[in-house]
Amino acid sequence: MIRAIVIDDEVHNRNVLKTLLSKYCPLINVIAECEKAIDAFDKIKELEPQLIFLDIKMPGKSGFDLLKMFSRIDFEVIFVSAFNEYAITAFEFNALGYILKPIDYSKLIITVDKAIFKITSNEKSNSVFHFIKTLDEKNDVINKISVHHNDKVILLNINYIVSVEAKGGTCEIKLDDGKNYYSSKELKLFEEILEKAGNFIRISKSVIVNADYIISYSKGDICNLEVQNSGFYEVSRRKKSEVINRMKI
Repeated sequence: MIRAIVIDDEVHNRNVLKTLLSKYCPLINVIAECEKAIDAFDKIKELEPQLIFLDIKMPGKSGFDLLKMFSRIDFEVIFVSAFNEYAITAFEFNALGYILKPIDYSKLIITVDKAIFKITSNEKSNSVFHFIKTLDEKNDVINKISVHHNDKVILLNINYIVSVEAKGGTCEIKLDDGKNYYSSKELKLFEEILEKAGNFIRISKSVIVNADYIISYSKGDICNLEVQNSGFYEVSRRKKSEVINRMKI
């Protein structure tokens, strides 16, 4: 059995989730429930659950605030909330488990099964901890992305990213200081998170650029962008009008 805690400020939501878990996820043993983040922090410390189901918007401290209270997160987290589009993109970019309200039991089963697999296989993941570190302190919007570099996880400020280019099975991330980093995430995920978080535009099948770092563009049939510390990129014909209009704005 997987020891779990349900954290939500509304008793109805907690009861619905516990009922669904009992019916569709028999391996989950709900050992406690909490309606406030501060109470949940104490319960997690006391009971050491393997999994928590966490609402985000709660009176006082939010679900994100709760996670920020931990210096180490050694339990799996499934976010359960009525997210906006940006939050969903952020969760998917960071490979985090989430369930939308009202809860779809089929989505619940899939998400719980993934969490159980991680727990039972002792697959150590710091995704939640890294995600929390990327959030802006004031508004819980991502202002950094995490990438693995040698034996470290580097947090890159989105505003300093000049371009992201897909090369084979990896994406090369270039910064304004000339440094390069690499990620195994798909370019599509970068496109979704960066276009919502900053002034980024996808100019071709394989390249995303930060419009703030574009120095110049050519006006001929072939449109080339000169990008600071990244050289020149050719804009695809399909994207040409969109990119030029963006530059004019």
